[in-house]
Amino acid sequence: MNILNRIQGILSPLGHDLSFAGAYLIETLIALIFAVTVVAGMVYFFRKYMARVQNRIGPNRVGKFGVLQVMADGLKLMQKESIFPDGRDDLPYKIAPIIVFLGLILAFIIVPYSNLYWFGSLTVTHSNVGIILIFAILAIMPIGEIFAGISSNNKYAMLGALRAVAKDISFEVPMMLSILAIIMIASVNTSQPLNLQNIVSVQNIPFGILEPIGLFIFFISMIARASYSPFDMGESDSELVTGDTTEYGGLRFGLFYMGLFGTIFLGSMLVSVLYLGGGSGPYESSIGFIWFLIKTIVLVVISLTVWLSMPRVRIDKFVNFGWKILLPLSFINLVITGIIILGGIA
Repeated sequence: MNILNRIQGILSPLGHDLSFAGAYLIETLIALIFAVTVVAGMVYFFRKYMARVQNRIGPNRVGKFGVLQVMADGLKLMQKESIFPDGRDDLPYKIAPIIVFLGLILAFIIVPYSNLYWFGSLTVTHSNVGIILIFAILAIMPIGEIFAGISSNNKYAMLGALRAVAKDISFEVPMMLSILAIIMIASVNTSQPLNLQNIVSVQNIPFGILEPIGLFIFFISMIARASYSPFDMGESDSELVTGDTTEYGGLRFGLFYMGLFGTIFLGSMLVSVLYLGGGSGPYESSIGFIWFLIKTIVLVVISLTVWLSMPRVRIDKFVNFGWKILLPLSFINLVITGIIILGGIA
């Protein structure tokens, strides 16, 4: 039983076809609301956590403990006038933030959320090739960043886009090789190792314990993908204003901003699913979603601590780190994975 069947059962008086259509629509809306709520919560938590780290107070005026400050900032962004740069390439300029946000929402839909009491499984959609699908969707988001950079008719935006491309290429290859190691181990215990739910279910020993090198590579690569300090090459605000988003303001800039914080949470969820057993834990049949959230939140705190505590890496050292350190490590991790499989440890 899952949440889709629960909703369909409630709507069953409408008939089979209408009830399922309504259930799919409601489930999609729930996923959208969850994603937007997570992003808003991430922004608030980041601002409060950053203030605590820097010995400040943070948002504390709008609402209790400043919890409504994010809503106030969102309303402010929506009310701002959209100013378009001269000489822009109009269509790519306008759709770039939509591509980034759409890719984020689609990725949230595929993540296996595990179970929660009466609702059953909260996963929106299942796929036997879910791990390929989710990283294919994640590959959509950088396209929006590139569109933003090349269409803005701004040299800083263009340089930001070029740096973002260099960053993505440098870290995509090691990240995919670390995923290949996960698939190799999962294939020992399941006939569908590309199914994210199956990857969670076969982790009697969390893959993060079996593959600490792979966990390190993947976590660093997800930080690089999210493009926050020390790996915010596409923005580099002290050098390139705000990089590929330099010519954006109002709601369009807000969509890029939401994409940043949403990617941090999404990356933490993926690390939890692939390396920490997702919703696995005591009484997981009924509260797997709670275990999944706990692991994700811990990883989010670690990510934000990295953001607030490390200076930006120089672009050449950053790219070299991906090619000269993470790539060889990813090959070493593949060899170790083969030894683990041959030794029957997995």
